[in-house]
Amino acid sequence: VPGNNTLALNGRSVRCILFDCGETLWTFPGQTIWQSMQNSANQRAITLLHHSINQKDFPALDDDTLALGLRTILPRLMHQFTREHPYDEPDFTHVTLETLTQLGFPQLSRETGTAVFEALRVSSSQSRSLFPDTLTTLATLQKRGFILGIVTNRSWGGQPFVEDMRTLGLLAFFDPACMAVSADLGIRKPNPAIFMHALNALQVAPTEAVMVGDSLGADVVGAHQLNIFTVWKPSPRMVAEVKATLAPDKPYLLAKHLIPYARQKSAEHGRPLSSETAQPGIIIEHLSELLDIFLEVGQQ
Repeated sequence: VPGNNTLALNGRSVRCILFDCGETLWTFPGQTIWQSMQNSANQRAITLLHHSINQKDFPALDDDTLALGLRTILPRLMHQFTREHPYDEPDFTHVTLETLTQLGFPQLSRETGTAVFEALRVSSSQSRSLFPDTLTTLATLQKRGFILGIVTNRSWGGQPFVEDMRTLGLLAFFDPACMAVSADLGIRKPNPAIFMHALNALQVAPTEAVMVGDSLGADVVGAHQLNIFTVWKPSPRMVAEVKATLAPDKPYLLAKHLIPYARQKSAEHGRPLSSETAQPGIIIEHLSELLDIFLEVGQQ
């Protein structure tokens, strides 16, 4: 791949490959499907609220306004928390209750807050599509003897997420007991503890692991803190955006063009990245490129 640096792997022993999920193993199939799934989740949450709260305490909002408020305020509060505490997940029940308070609801129980947050879950197996080379790449890496793991930042985890992974055919490669899901652990990438959770469960040392993900700030920066080798797989959307900025006759180099673009976008969102900690070892566009890099377990 142009702009790659596979020389960085020379001499390193690799036993384990960790993966992010979104834009690494799967992507969103389209805005129409996503919006339909989200609308269904919104209706579940609103129906639950109508059944749980005395109507005299219900704010004077129609269902569409209430749904818009839930999907606007809740993400904003979660984003605000993670900007201030980048290593931790928020208390999702508390954030949901604060969202409802801002929408005009009375003080509700934690039980109700938890139920509303769960009702807003959108199934990963129904709202995401695996990349075409995901299953074949994982199967080949597993056949070659590599231990495979998951380290992912997600607001919804638990058994429903495990079932989503099963439906997508991913549990053939990943042990649920060893998956590190931020919603379940209360910590999130780039916190090194979430990587260690997966590695300890898989009984692998950080220096024998590789992290594959789409986020410089979460996957690459987090893994670097433990000397985990990093493979950055920028999202197809980002690749397309970068290519669109180049003249037709200008050569496209992954490292030269994508990394500055990703750093610029991160800085615009208030998360500047260090040129040292956000430097991936290898950059790929497609998951199957891993098969040309990791041929066998052990010294590379």
